[in-house]
Amino acid sequence: MLAIITGSGFYEVPGLLDARLEPIDTPYGAVEVTVGTWQGATVAFLPRHGSGHTVPPHRINYRANLWALKQLGCTAVLATAVSGGIARDLHPGDLVLIDQFIDVTRGRPDTFFDGDDLPVRHTDMTEPYHTGLRQLLAAAAEDLDLAVRPGGTYVCTNGPRFETPAEIAVYGRLGAHLVGMTGYPEVALAAELQLPYAAVGVISNAAAGLAPAITLEDIIATLETVRPTLWALIAGVTRRWSTPS
Repeated sequence: MLAIITGSGFYEVPGLLDARLEPIDTPYGAVEVTVGTWQGATVAFLPRHGSGHTVPPHRINYRANLWALKQLGCTAVLATAVSGGIARDLHPGDLVLIDQFIDVTRGRPDTFFDGDDLPVRHTDMTEPYHTGLRQLLAAAAEDLDLAVRPGGTYVCTNGPRFETPAEIAVYGRLGAHLVGMTGYPEVALAAELQLPYAAVGVISNAAAGLAPAITLEDIIATLETVRPTLWALIAGVTRRWSTPS
């Protein structure tokens, strides 16, 4: 079963059939996951900000979310990451198949292995985004004749404020191509649970200092425009993931 985690602007799966809410108790809190049939497959859907965008990035219960998906029986996670573009060749509406991250968050619980009765665990992060899932994304994009950036480094900030131009300049020098507030620790927690994880960066705006001031109206307008394309891409991956090779 493929899990789909979405962020800002993506609060429901279009055409999801037989949808039901599954309440799941985890060691980190209760989570409600929507389960239904989509593209001929059973999928689990989780909008990380809540159905009405009520949970800010720094207060998302990432550990409960990932644990719930694993407990539900999900075997992979496909996520969206609404982001600001740092690289000059990224523009609003562009899609990026993220392959690396830089974490500059603070205070977020980011491991399942932090109890006194648990072993020390050092999780490999050489390839944090699953190669096979990223290949499926690339294949689905090719079928749609959709141009996507095949790789990019995502820097995760704490939020909920936007970054300053000075911060963006630093992140660009560090090698970041796009910036968001929710990709970490989600990707690392998935790795600890051995859940293949991939994320599609959705460029909603140019990052601070690279264009006029960021407005929520402009971001919403971009997400409205790109929404059908993104769901078509995720649909293509869902069909491939659920079809035996």
